Amino acid sequence: MFLKIVIFICAFALQLLVVDGYLLQDYIMKEQEVRNSIMRNYDKTTMPAKLTTVRLRRITIKHFDMDEISHTLAVDAWFIYEWTDPRLKFQPTLDVLKLSMSPNDIWMPDLKLYNDAHPGAVTLFDDTLTLVYPDGRVLHAPPARLHTTCVADLTLWPHDQHNCSIVLGSWVHHGHTIDLRLLENKPKVDLSQQQTPEGKNISRGEWELVMTSLIRKENSYECCPEPYVSVWLTLVVVRDAPAFNWTVKVPVVGLSVLSILLFLLPPAAGEKLILGGLCLLMDLVYIETVTTTVAHSPSHTPLIIQLVCQQFVLVLVSVIIGCIVYRMVHEPHIGGLPTILHRPLSKMATLLCLKGYNNLVSGFRRTLPRSLKSEELELGNGNAIPHSVNDSMIRNEWLFLGALIDRICLILCFTICLLNFIRFHNVL
Repeated sequence: MFLKIVIFICAFALQLLVVDGYLLQDYIMKEQEVRNSIMRNYDKTTMPAKLTTVRLRRITIKHFDMDEISHTLAVDAWFIYEWTDPRLKFQPTLDVLKLSMSPNDIWMPDLKLYNDAHPGAVTLFDDTLTLVYPDGRVLHAPPARLHTTCVADLTLWPHDQHNCSIVLGSWVHHGHTIDLRLLENKPKVDLSQQQTPEGKNISRGEWELVMTSLIRKENSYECCPEPYVSVWLTLVVVRDAPAFNWTVKVPVVGLSVLSILLFLLPPAAGEKLILGGLCLLMDLVYIETVTTTVAHSPSHTPLIIQLVCQQFVLVLVSVIIGCIVYRMVHEPHIGGLPTILHRPLSKMATLLCLKGYNNLVSGFRRTLPRSLKSEELELGNGNAIPHSVNDSMIRNEWLFLGALIDRICLILCFTICLLNFIRFHNVL
């Protein structure tokens, strides 16, 4: 009994194999017959009709990258477009409902990228097979690498925004021969994303896509009266790199604060000149570091570079003033400040919160005998005070003047830095 069942199963399987083989062979024969019938006397260089309408059904953006150094935008996208070729019509059967055909065997619209960054280097579409339907409709859905030119405006770097357009159209045929039609006014964005368990996106790049659009345009040229149809795919990308907050903006703010602190040091301190020299060196290092990126801005200097350059000039002037004050305080003087300046300088000291320096100078003056003549002070005759006391008084007066100059420069530097922060707030 068991042997009979095994024999029956084997016979049934053999019958199925024979039937399937026959059906497969029949299907192959029918498809070959259909192909031979529609490709007989077919010329792929001849237009399907006097006017062929190419319908762009969808553009799906899979990846993009902006290179501001070479001023190019690279976009990986999937295209889906179709047209009708009456010569490819065939009678459908239960087995043959559509045909897959190579783009090299049938007529294809000569779509080109008008603003290609590397013209002729790569083809717009690869050899992805097309689908041919019984009514002659041809569907092509190839992946494409769009490498187009896009001039980068780095004025607001590192918060720059770029508006780039990808222009597609027929290279030879005008609008009365090939008419491009859009079925959607916006491309589909399908960017791959990978998130950590905490919800952070670790697969996105440096750029963020904020707006997309698809527009059909007709242009006429002096040489030809016919309209030439093109499709404009527009992308607006914004730089979104959180690391730039620490590597670009924080150093700029820190250098600005250091330039203000330069005038907080005592006027006789030589360390202020060392600090000023270090600030100049750090400004130069910063400018040199970012030059590799921002030096390719064609029309505008980035605002953050203008801020650093202005800061460099401010620190340079501060160092020069610091050298003058340091020299004025330490250089031997034969006399003190003119008497006519004592009262206005004392009032300024009160306004500038320099009472300590003012009291130091005023204290020396109060200890001098009122009957002492100026000639006796200078020559040391009679009951004149010792030379060391006279020298200390003179030095304190010049030190007081240096402190006033430093405090005025401190206020000016603080005001300039504050105005710069307000002016350049959109890049900080």
